[in-house]
Amino acid sequence: MFLPRTLIIAITVVSMLLLAISVASDISIDSLLEIFLLGLLTAIGVAWVYMQNDHEQTSSKVAADPGSTSEKFGQMVGELEALRRHQRQILLDLPLGVCALDAEERITTWNGALEKMTFIDSTEIQDSKLTELQEPWLSLLHNFVTSGYTHLYKQSYELNGKKRTVNLHRSLINQSDDSKGGTSGTLILLEDITETEILEAGLTHSERLASIGRLAAGVAHEIGNPITGIACLAQNIRDEYQDEELRQMAKLIVEQTERTSRIVQSLVNFAHAGTPTNSDNSGIFPVRDCIDEAITLISLDKKGKSMLYQVECEPEIAMQGDSQRMLQVLLNLINNSRDASQPDSTIRINCQNIAKSLIITVEDNGIGIPAAVRDRIFDPFFTTKEAGDGTGLGLSLVYSIVEDLDGNIDIISPTVRETGRGTRVELTFPAPDDLPDLQEVSKTDVMNQNL
Repeated sequence: MFLPRTLIIAITVVSMLLLAISVASDISIDSLLEIFLLGLLTAIGVAWVYMQNDHEQTSSKVAADPGSTSEKFGQMVGELEALRRHQRQILLDLPLGVCALDAEERITTWNGALEKMTFIDSTEIQDSKLTELQEPWLSLLHNFVTSGYTHLYKQSYELNGKKRTVNLHRSLINQSDDSKGGTSGTLILLEDITETEILEAGLTHSERLASIGRLAAGVAHEIGNPITGIACLAQNIRDEYQDEELRQMAKLIVEQTERTSRIVQSLVNFAHAGTPTNSDNSGIFPVRDCIDEAITLISLDKKGKSMLYQVECEPEIAMQGDSQRMLQVLLNLINNSRDASQPDSTIRINCQNIAKSLIITVEDNGIGIPAAVRDRIFDPFFTTKEAGDGTGLGLSLVYSIVEDLDGNIDIISPTVRETGRGTRVELTFPAPDDLPDLQEVSKTDVMNQNL
């Protein structure tokens, strides 16, 4: 073990002093040795005191520095941990579904949005392999991860009997800033676009109706002119000739021209129904006229089945709302009954006031609604018809209109449990308080109010 540098310097100084003394004076070796030992001890003492003070100062500095460094290090660790928690909370609270996988495709993150989307709690699958997921998530996510694509759009799946659509996005998690350093996992984002799809389909449907409306308006104008001429000529014949048979025929011609005008105007109104200028719910209209108009329009389809219609509705029963939107409801319900029934079957349409409610029912003896699809009949795009025969928007539109008219809809199917056949749709609306005298209002007057 080496002597401290301070002690070596002290011994050297003492030795040089003793050597100088011995040369300058006549001192015996024994005395000189005693003086040397005494000086050496003194030097050692001085050096020891100096070293002790230096050690204490150094110790205090060292004691202070580690404390400061430790404090700074702890602060940095705390900041990094807070940043990590903040970033993780962002992923957990993100409105998009987030699934994080490690290098072995084990699930490390399954956020709240994905829990709601999949009905799977994160605690149930934490650290599970991706291949352990149940369908439809196994096919959807595993196929996406192994596909090599970073984005997949409009991927459809069915869950709990309902069709949903998602966009999938994928990002690799690198082990370091250097992208060549390999990956330590995968981050998957699931974007539910089902509602957007519904809105887009509704917009497309509205645009088609608007196109039909423009076409119908042009047709109405072109047909209206000759019909007006025919009606005027028939009225002249009726007024100028005394032949009763001729007058009766002229009267029939006038009635048929009025009916033709109503049909054309119904097409125009139906095509424009639901627009802001035609959705005023403050009007009051006769329900019977709306039912008759719906039957008339459906009967124009000669390719459809021939049906019998049994209508029980007093002329004075009225409803508050937009008559053209109610016409849309009846057209959809009667069409569905006709599609589900055999040719020449009877469709019963009934309306009555009970207490302060107006109840309208449409009933058929068709095949009924299977129990497996009963909970899905109001879902947009859902249909049991063949491709091209239905859009799956009919009952969804009915539900939306009835709700907007402050009504309720109830479907009972089958109505005959023994045979499993028959469907009854029951609509309930609030009855208007103050009614006009509807018995004096003819169908022509009602149609003129919609012009």
